[in-house]
Amino acid sequence: MLLILLISFFINSGSDPVLFPEKEISGFRNALSISNDGKGALYVIDNESCEIIKYNEFLSEIKRTGKKGWNDGEFDTPVYVDCSSGLDVYVSDRNNSRIQRFDLNLSFVSSLYTNTQTFDEKLKVNYPSASVILNMSDLYVVDDENKRIVYYPRGIQPYFSFGGFESAEKPLIKPVKILKDGYNRLYVLDRKQNSIFVYDNFGTFVKIISLDKIISFSISGSNLYILTGAEILVYDTNKNAYQSKIIVDESSRNKIITDFLAYSPQKFIILEKNTLTSYKLIK
Repeated sequence: MLLILLISFFINSGSDPVLFPEKEISGFRNALSISNDGKGALYVIDNESCEIIKYNEFLSEIKRTGKKGWNDGEFDTPVYVDCSSGLDVYVSDRNNSRIQRFDLNLSFVSSLYTNTQTFDEKLKVNYPSASVILNMSDLYVVDDENKRIVYYPRGIQPYFSFGGFESAEKPLIKPVKILKDGYNRLYVLDRKQNSIFVYDNFGTFVKIISLDKIISFSISGSNLYILTGAEILVYDTNKNAYQSKIIVDESSRNKIITDFLAYSPQKFIILEKNTLTSYKLIK
């Protein structure tokens, strides 16, 4: 079903909490994606320098690795990072047609080439643009070329796809981000449709959350945080209802944002091409 969001009840923002910038780091060439490992560390993908960079909770750099190339630990257009398993770091190495896996210290572990010749032709992915891990090893990859999600049980070989043009429900048009919640549900941001598509881990369509504008989103606990620009809408995934909203500091509203992370209920990260800014919640 299509969930049409009516948010007219968010009229009086006088008592709404506000996000204020706390710390900023710069020097990125084209930062595109950020993820946290649940242990305090943050990981950022710089698409132009072809690096993955690790920071601690205070945004002090711990380590970086990677360069332009095709060997293990090198990248050609890295676009997405996921370390939500808390065990490994997965990087969508788009133009190398692979998902590279690193440990939390950024040492290379393995690669899954998503267009391997032995794979079913209908399930090959030439340009993986995002991925997420469920159940410690089950991999879900966003196929940028065919606008769908491909499922790899145990991260080995593709088994089926969903969300594409053949979908019984509304198909994806421009999927750019995929996250999970604590109930093995998958959330896919479709930038073209300003919608978040929700599926279960079998690829069964659950619902669509739509707004006039969605810049990015993040999940922390049972809450879905949807960044629209001037505000962050907080959606309870268990109750299927909006709970509150957070006002974004006015000086930060015109940023060209590439990614967004709810680090905790009181701390948020906004990623731009050249900078990363942490925000604290002021009630």
